[in-house]
Amino acid sequence: MINKERALWTLLIGALLIRLLSLGLYPLMDTTESRYGEMARMMVETGNWLTPLFDYGVPFWGKPPLFTWMSAASVELFGLSEFTLRLPHWLAGVLVVWASAWFAKKNGYNPLVAAVVLSTTLVFSISAGAVMTDMALTVGLTLAMIGFYQCWRGETLWGYIGFAGLAIGLLAKGPVAIVLFGLAVFPWMVVQHGIIGAFVELWRRFPLIKAHC
Repeated sequence: MINKERALWTLLIGALLIRLLSLGLYPLMDTTESRYGEMARMMVETGNWLTPLFDYGVPFWGKPPLFTWMSAASVELFGLSEFTLRLPHWLAGVLVVWASAWFAKKNGYNPLVAAVVLSTTLVFSISAGAVMTDMALTVGLTLAMIGFYQCWRGETLWGYIGFAGLAIGLLAKGPVAIVLFGLAVFPWMVVQHGIIGAFVELWRRFPLIKAHC
């Protein structure tokens, strides 16, 4: 058992460290990272932290600003490089891994296994260190899902955390965050209580009005 746990810790730490150390080893990839990295650089240069710019004087309305704020804050603190542009997105990935492990432990599962499975998944590993909207959105959806489930089980405070997660998702990628959240949780609620019962239980268990005040 000790050897198995040690092996899992080695896998987890190794996967996270390898991704961290690789952040500055290659240039910004494709048009997505290049465009978003330049937007972060211009945000720092112009001092306009409200509206991301596609070019000087040309606002970018295609995505909400959270991912740009993340990279721009890192550039402001540590200077401009591929590493600093990607670092906040890696940190967001670490947060998702930690939250997933906590949730697993909270509900009687092995947190270390959950963390290893997630951190060694190829798509997750690539996203956790790319200048894109994906990891910021994943943080929001992770908090929203955990908040929803724990609140559904009677821990009302987690309902507010779930709404905060949806707010992060909206700042990361817009209304698609609510759509993805709904596609995941609504069928589950219907299976549990039926269509009408799902809305009744949602109203009964969640601080729907207070969360929006």
